[in-house]
This record gives sequence, C-alpha cells and structure tokens, in this order.
Amino acid sequence: MNSPSRSVVLAIALVLGLLVSAGLAQADDAAWKAAHDTDPHLPLTSQQLEMTAAKRTAEGQSISGSGPIRMSLCCGGGGAPTSASLVANQTPQITSYYCGPAAVHEALDALGVSLSQSAAAAALHTTTLGTAWSGGGTSPSGYPVPDILNRYQSRNYYVPQSVGSATSGAISLYENDLESDIGAIRAPLVGDAWEVPGGYHLNGHPPNQQIFHWFEIRGYFGSGGTTLYEDSVHGATSISWSGNVPAYSNLPSSQIVSILGGRGYVW
Repeated sequence: MNSPSRSVVLAIALVLGLLVSAGLAQADDAAWKAAHDTDPHLPLTSQQLEMTAAKRTAEGQSISGSGPIRMSLCCGGGGAPTSASLVANQTPQITSYYCGPAAVHEALDALGVSLSQSAAAAALHTTTLGTAWSGGGTSPSGYPVPDILNRYQSRNYYVPQSVGSATSGAISLYENDLESDIGAIRAPLVGDAWEVPGGYHLNGHPPNQQIFHWFEIRGYFGSGGTTLYEDSVHGATSISWSGNVPAYSNLPSSQIVSILGGRGYVW
C-alpha cells in the first residue's frame, strides 16, 4: 500500500505490502499520528492553492444550485443530488503494495481513461514500500496521486486535501467535496487511509493492525453523510486476509474522515 514516506524510518513491519504494525494509536489520535508521521507533507504549489480556492468557490455554488458553474479542469455545477455514484469498477491490486496504482487505475477508468496498474506504478514512483502521500518524486507538485491523475485526464483538476483529525469542520468539508466532485463533476475521489489499532478501519481490514492504504471513493448518499468506496484488497491473492474485504462498501463519512486523519484525500 502507500508508505508514509520513502524514509528508512519505516521500521514498521512491511507485511503483505500494507505497511502493517501493531502500533498503539487510538482512533483519530492526531497527536499520536503526528508523533509517528514520516511523510514530509510538502506545501501545496501556487497552482494547487489557486485551484483549491477556485474549486471551493465553485463548490458552494454547485452544491447550492445557485447558478451554473463550468471551470476548465475543475468544476461542474447545477446543484449536487443528495445521492450519487460512479461506475463500480473495483480491480484487485496485482501486488501487495499496489494499492496506489490500483486506486489510480480505477479512478482514471471512471473518467474514461485506460491506464494499467503497472504503468500507473511507474508514473507514481511506487516502490515495494508503496505510494507516498507526498514527497514521492513526481512533478509538478511532489504529490504523486494528484500529479498523475491530472496528467492523464482533464475533467477534474485534482488537489490534495490534508486531514488532521475528524473535527466537525473536516467532516463537513469532506462531505461538500464528495458532493462537488461526484455529484456535480462526476469525478471520483481517492483516499489515503491511515488505520490504527483500536481505531476505525475500512471494512474487512484487521482492526488490530496499522495499515496505510489508498482507495477509490466512488459515491455517497445522505448528502455526503455516507461514503461509497471500493477496495483493491478484495481479490488480491498476495494479501492473506483479502477474502474478508468486500469489493464495494460504505461507511459513515465521519469514520472515513477519521481513517484519513494524518494523510487525507485527493479531490
């Protein structure tokens, strides 16, 4: 799956490519994650900052339905529906550390672009340690997943959104982003999970393990209150517990935001 960084501080056991360990963190423990975080969390580029601001401006109008919005590479309009979903195209990751390439493959496929997991892995600079949140050596921003999504399609300009902890503000922002991307633009999101022992986990993931995992977010209902996602662990023969993981799942968005804490999502 994805690595916190390329640093050798990954003394965490690399089990099945999921970067799993028996850590002691609890659900949404922002302080614990901050103390153990090895990702550089690069600053956003000026273009990312500008596009994030433009997307947020258009987001409010598209969700409220106050007027048609159409911005090149980023924004749709017309009022987001209370529920929406994109194509169900879950694809098992072909190696234990290919969750990033698999999620990018699924996301691009939903946008009508074919890119194999192997090609995605090369573009993302994925290694046996996985795919980084930031600092992965890609250009122009050093955020591999949005860099590659933007390289191969033009429907949506993807930007990274870091998540510290599952505050009410972070949950509300995420729900709005779901409605904007999926309901208005018809583009998926990609989440970067940091699951901790005793905390929330994606469905079927071992609850007593620390896991870093990229996954595609394909829909929502309840005006963003529930997230629909697909998981590339399902059917991945190199992962011993893949049989416990459904291809398609849903969870309360508040839990998803907690799972994303310390990393974030690309929207």
